[in-house]
Amino acid sequence: MTLAYIVDGGLNDPPGNGSDLYTSFASVRRLYASVAEWTGVPVDRLLARELPPQQEYREAGAIRQAAVAFAICDLLAEKGIRPGFLGGLSLGGMIGASLAGSITRADLFGLLAHLRGAPEPSGRAQAVARGIVPADMDPEVALGGLPEGVHISADLGVTGTWGSRMLLLSGYRDSIDELAGRLPKGTVEVHEGVAIGYHSPLCAPVAAYLEPAVVDIEFRDPKLPLCSYLDEKTVTTADEVRDIFLRNQTEAVSLPYVVAELERHGTELALLIGPAQIDLFSGSAPFPVVQIETPQHLEEIFPYLHDLGINLPST
Repeated sequence: MTLAYIVDGGLNDPPGNGSDLYTSFASVRRLYASVAEWTGVPVDRLLARELPPQQEYREAGAIRQAAVAFAICDLLAEKGIRPGFLGGLSLGGMIGASLAGSITRADLFGLLAHLRGAPEPSGRAQAVARGIVPADMDPEVALGGLPEGVHISADLGVTGTWGSRMLLLSGYRDSIDELAGRLPKGTVEVHEGVAIGYHSPLCAPVAAYLEPAVVDIEFRDPKLPLCSYLDEKTVTTADEVRDIFLRNQTEAVSLPYVVAELERHGTELALLIGPAQIDLFSGSAPFPVVQIETPQHLEEIFPYLHDLGINLPST
């Protein structure tokens, strides 16, 4: 059986994220000590969620999410379990690049620490909203067109629950409110507490701030197939991975792109690594998706994977 790993994007950081792994495994405690050294964020801060989600993501949340993902993958590797293919969204895609050997952990965590100094939005208030549209319609047509300053920032695919396509919209808050006001109730719902237009041109100042740090990183060709979340393809070169990092802030992400590539590679089972919205992935993928987030999940998955006869790569 061919196994893939998927890592979800940012802002999936529930209270206590990673604490049970840290308490249960010495290898996780060693990893967190290294993460603290690479980022300057103390271990006790990595174990404590202190701020609202948006501020927490920049200060420690993105670092914590990455640490949890690496911890789980390390624990799986200790049992001889490794993926044949990798995919992810946004932060998860960058973590996947490191798991594929294209960027060192130290460089990735250093970049996430650098994010703490990124400029905050200025001018008109920004927002992110969820959009639900019919699966068989062009999203922009279904929304009746997008007002000025509103962008589709994520295509999360067809959901198993509603049989509809879920989108994330980023843009100016007043324009998103205008869009929501002219559509049936529930079609567009603003995520309160998030005031950055993620994965849209509104994040150009953040992209410009991060660009010199990304350019300075030594990227390598991935050692495992890495499915892009910005284009419907598998990236194979260091330059392609760098390009993803440079475009990440300002371009829309696509779960269908990732799923289509994993299916093309023959994925028969995917492990969703760390905190995530499991219903999005299980609803969009034509193969089973099993989430691994807690020590209990690990205990349950080890015998299951070995019984399935997972084909393990040598890398």
